[in-house]
Amino acid sequence: MTRNLLQIPYGTKDILPGEARMKRNMEDRIAKNFLAWGYDEAITPTFEYADTFDLSGADLPDESMKFLGRDNRTFMLRSEMTTPLARMVVTRMSPVEGVKRLFYIANVFRHEETQAGRQCEFCQAGVELFGEANAQADAEVLALAVQSLKAAGLGHFILSIGHSGFINGLLEDAELTPAQTERVKQMILSHNSVALEKAADVISFEPVQKMLKQLLYLQGGPDMLRNLHKHASNPKSQEALDNLLEIYSLCEAYGVTEYLSFDLSLIRNFDYYTGMVFEAYGPQIGFNICGGGRYDTMMAKFGSPMPATGFAMGIDRIILALRREGRFKDQSTWDMYVAWPEGSEKKAIAKAMQLRGDGRTVKVATSPMSYEEAAGACPMNRCEALVYVK
Repeated sequence: MTRNLLQIPYGTKDILPGEARMKRNMEDRIAKNFLAWGYDEAITPTFEYADTFDLSGADLPDESMKFLGRDNRTFMLRSEMTTPLARMVVTRMSPVEGVKRLFYIANVFRHEETQAGRQCEFCQAGVELFGEANAQADAEVLALAVQSLKAAGLGHFILSIGHSGFINGLLEDAELTPAQTERVKQMILSHNSVALEKAADVISFEPVQKMLKQLLYLQGGPDMLRNLHKHASNPKSQEALDNLLEIYSLCEAYGVTEYLSFDLSLIRNFDYYTGMVFEAYGPQIGFNICGGGRYDTMMAKFGSPMPATGFAMGIDRIILALRREGRFKDQSTWDMYVAWPEGSEKKAIAKAMQLRGDGRTVKVATSPMSYEEAAGACPMNRCEALVYVK
């Protein structure tokens, strides 16, 4: 009975001391990087009115965690951070003050089938850039994502970049019924190549039929985009390709293009994103560790039209990737272990305080011991040096 009471809820986990320290150090590096790029940290409540998420269109009915308050209004644990920050910008910050760069590191909550790197409660770090619609803002977000993943400790990853406008243009020229269009969208989202080829057979416009059949394989660099531009007939698709090429050109100035690749089948969410979208992948895990893009219509739902772009990084997934690369250690270490014989306790405390004042991390023995005992205790406590105060 007692063992059952001491179980933690499904989809949650304890983070033990060594991992917790490494996680905090990584988050500090990420936050320092965000600050270096001119982003201010913002903190929102852990739960909001469910109506806020319903209004934004970000509510995931099957995944959201909701509960009833005393006033019979429904609350919701935040399932993502974009909606709370958008709500904060509209209600607490003046829209006329221009571009707003915000970052966060926070836990979010979703009812999900637990998997490696993802629980029902998980940590995200990310940025939102409100108030600018140009390619420079999207290039900044992409470059910041690259630098943030590097700050987290990752050395091998790739950002796959797509554009909602390219696919929307194709589907316009396909002249499908609304039901057919919705089915095709689901095939693209699920990367069902066999079903997508069959669905494309009903399209009479041959260039669009051919491009839709090839969509899941349209991956490469800027030359691929330039070649596609010659064959794209819809203005939306052409504008999307132009936009991606401009973003790429700006990313060259940031020096991050070695981490970028285009995947025109990438869309993430048809209803939410309005322009450039991207996901980051590492070699050790088969799911994305970071994702984002442009969403220019959501703020209008809050009564304050404003373009926006941003991304979120999965801290738990990054830790998993680092662990699989052998670059994440769960053991904490300290600079000094201060030990003392009988009668020297106060001297040991004073020495430890001096060392801490000098910026060292210090553990102090809790009872008197001989030098030999201290030497044996020092490695057990994972300290780099022993200070024995007589």
